Amino acid sequence: MSSSQENSAAQQLPEGTRIDLLYCHNLPNAPTFKLATLKVTYEPGAFTERHRHGNAFVSASVLSGRVQSQINDGPVEEFEPGDSWTENPGDIHTVSRNASQTEGASFIATFVCPVDQEQFVIFDCPACKVVQNA
Repeated sequence: MSSSQENSAAQQLPEGTRIDLLYCHNLPNAPTFKLATLKVTYEPGAFTERHRHGNAFVSASVLSGRVQSQINDGPVEEFEPGDSWTENPGDIHTVSRNASQTEGASFIATFVCPVDQEQFVIFDCPACKVVQNA
């Protein structure tokens, strides 16, 4: 993500939420797909709006703190460092938030998606805010 895209995305996210692109690589053994990893950092009480990940399969793993997550109409689950969850293409991430009002939290989300997918996080809010890759 270019610095201007990072700044633009950061301005669109709720206060206390940061999303950083760690890397993005085409997969040589699956030339129509790429692998990208984002780090999501939540200050106490922070969250992301309801969103989806396009045609990506996503695997997320908590690095620090506690993260609450809900996929589609499933239960809200709480994850601690080392815990992980997955999201299938087309799933709606209805809840993603820091479970604590006093401690920060972070997780990484790794995407396997078509090489032409440029939107990793598509927010289903009225402004349709988008975090894009470089």
